[in-house]
Amino acid sequence: MTVSVSVLAPGLAEGFAGYAADAFAKAPALSRFLCRSRRQTFAARSLEEAALSLFDHHAGPAELPVAPYSYLAETGQTPEGYCLRADPVHLQVDAGGLILFDASTFPFSQQESKALSDGIANFLSQDGWHLDANHAQRWYLCGANSQQLSTLPLSLVRGRSVGELLPHGQDASEWLSRGNEIQMLMYSHPVNQQRAARGLPLVNSLWIWGGGVLTDQPGGCYSKVFTNDVLVNGLAIRDHALCEPAPQHAQALLHRVGKGDRVLLVLDGCSAAAAYQDFPHWNQAVEDYEQQWFAPLLKALNTRQLQSLELFPLNGYRYRMAYRQAWHFWKRSRSYQEILARENTA
Repeated sequence: MTVSVSVLAPGLAEGFAGYAADAFAKAPALSRFLCRSRRQTFAARSLEEAALSLFDHHAGPAELPVAPYSYLAETGQTPEGYCLRADPVHLQVDAGGLILFDASTFPFSQQESKALSDGIANFLSQDGWHLDANHAQRWYLCGANSQQLSTLPLSLVRGRSVGELLPHGQDASEWLSRGNEIQMLMYSHPVNQQRAARGLPLVNSLWIWGGGVLTDQPGGCYSKVFTNDVLVNGLAIRDHALCEPAPQHAQALLHRVGKGDRVLLVLDGCSAAAAYQDFPHWNQAVEDYEQQWFAPLLKALNTRQLQSLELFPLNGYRYRMAYRQAWHFWKRSRSYQEILARENTA
């Protein structure tokens, strides 16, 4: 079967300094794949930058038009004009500054999301921005005018102090001022007063990022895409590729592909755990990857069910293996954490 599978696995290359080697999950198939595959440079360090690059939408790491593609996947509609993500977050005071937690880390209902967004929509509309908050974790701002604004993806900011990570560019000062006003409105809103009374984290800020417009030049890179990520879903829609939620294991994926398919699979089990330095959950995700994905996909490559297998762990490199390389038994064996940690700092 001439099927090529590319696996995008953000967070997999997290080194977790301070843990002994024997604390990490064993993953012999992943280690063997990394040892025997061909390594090439791949500069993207976030899922967003990698996804746009893989779909032939090249942009700088601080100029990632994530919002319009996310909006397309979320609503089925093309956003009018320039579009920004405006994701609700919790900022927590810490000795290191204000630490950002995204909305997946705390309960936040759709009812709360609507009430809170309604409370700030009028303020934003005064500057010509329409707020769409149909999803509790992802809000959107649409306006007529493009912005000169360099931002970082939420995936690279969560779990970190935001002091040095704020937007910059020609329009940044206006957004920082607007953001301060939004924080005051959110802090005093009844939704947050009720959350405080219940001991829940306040939804006290928006992370503004990923602005841009849709392009009308599909790349045609993949015929089938398996993902739970809204950006990748939007890129697949733009490319007219068949897109489905990521299945639970490799056997389910192999049953859904056919001769000549070029497949992209996004595995996101490590991503949040890496961002928040949650070693136990990250370690369990790697163990699940090994059993459910890497071992069976490597077996499929060995038996020629696959033509090639490629991995993007976002450590500065991509790793590709064709059938013949799977039998390069003379390559020195090393563990996946040794390879990824060493090459992550190379």
